[in-house]
Amino acid sequence: MERKTKIANFIKGLIVIALAASIVVVLSKVLLLKSEDGVNQMQALYKQPENSIDVIFSGSSKVYCDIATGVLWDNYGISGFDLGGAEAPSWVSYYQLKEALKTQRPKVICYEVSVTAMFPQILTQSNNWASDNNYGMKWNSNRIEQLRANSEEKEFYPRLNPFNIMHGRYNDLSENDFTNVRDTVSYKGFDPRENIWEMNTPDMSGVTGQVPCSDKEVEYITKIIELARSEGIEILFFASPYDVSEDEQLILNYVESLAKENGVEYIDFNKRYDELGMDFSCDMADTGHLGYTGNYKFTDYFGSILKDKYSLADHRGDDRYASWETDALLQRYERNDLAIQSTEDASEILSLAGEGYTVFMVNEKAASVFDDNQIVASDGENFRLSMKLGDDSFVFSEKMDKGNRLISLFVNDTEYLEFYGNIMFVYDKVRHEFVRSIYF
Repeated sequence: MERKTKIANFIKGLIVIALAASIVVVLSKVLLLKSEDGVNQMQALYKQPENSIDVIFSGSSKVYCDIATGVLWDNYGISGFDLGGAEAPSWVSYYQLKEALKTQRPKVICYEVSVTAMFPQILTQSNNWASDNNYGMKWNSNRIEQLRANSEEKEFYPRLNPFNIMHGRYNDLSENDFTNVRDTVSYKGFDPRENIWEMNTPDMSGVTGQVPCSDKEVEYITKIIELARSEGIEILFFASPYDVSEDEQLILNYVESLAKENGVEYIDFNKRYDELGMDFSCDMADTGHLGYTGNYKFTDYFGSILKDKYSLADHRGDDRYASWETDALLQRYERNDLAIQSTEDASEILSLAGEGYTVFMVNEKAASVFDDNQIVASDGENFRLSMKLGDDSFVFSEKMDKGNRLISLFVNDTEYLEFYGNIMFVYDKVRHEFVRSIYF
């Protein structure tokens, strides 16, 4: 009897431990930052088909803001992936690349070097960026060693436990923490900035001197070169265009000489503005990152270089690379949505909001709904149109609220309201996002 009781208690203990472990796993997934500054990129990497990535772009946020993977696909059929991290120094990139090469064998690694010049004094990162650049990685020696290299000695052990960093997120949880839209094989790491930052074009043509970067950067830049060569992978260093200062250009010149000493190809795109067609009055999102027009120009130009230099295959039409087509499709609509948001010309919006869009229009005579340019519903005064199109449900109606005559559009569970008048609502069916409303 006593033996049976011990066994029963042992089993109960195992159940409690298993339950506690399950709770910890679920909480870890929910509380983990759904950050597009490193976490999402690393998690998406694990979802990619083995040996399917031809070009890995490595470095800081300038990688995933400036390299539009959809443009590489649409224009050249290149299967690229943006494996960047927030202000990631070379030691972060080194361990991210080591992790990537467990499952991928790219034709070329393109390492973006600007962070070396933009943050020359950095030896470790603060909690926010260190966690963004580490917690998306699976538990293994690369994750531990990256965190060790990126932490002061007193910070290392507390940072090993993500709950020490993430425990305060309970009040910040959103729907995306439970249904992360980037948690998919079709996400290739690209996270564009939507702003337009007008600035003067920098001119570093007269800056020819050099200032060394830190010894730690030299150490890990060299490790990146050695890693690529040990795996038989081509490597290219580049500096993405930005509002570079003279002090930064001096360090970039040093990195260029370091690359050449090691027989590594180096391209400083800050010296190719004319070839890129860069316009600093509209192509920048901020001083350090390209906007939509800028990253399109830059990626298209860079893609042509990669295609010619490394004879990369065109994978368009290959079913194994269908996720890159999906990624490109979403990016095409994202760009088109931005164009719709950027104009106040209703007729131009109508021309842009064609296939893949649902448009809700009302004037003093009638309400109409257009889907893929085809009218699918209409009604007269005091209208109420309810419908389901694809995965989305809509209710388009006229209503009174506190004496105000309003036009209401419910998209799934979200309501968009405007005062009565000639008005148009635009919805993107591909990205499942409300784009805008406009009076006409």
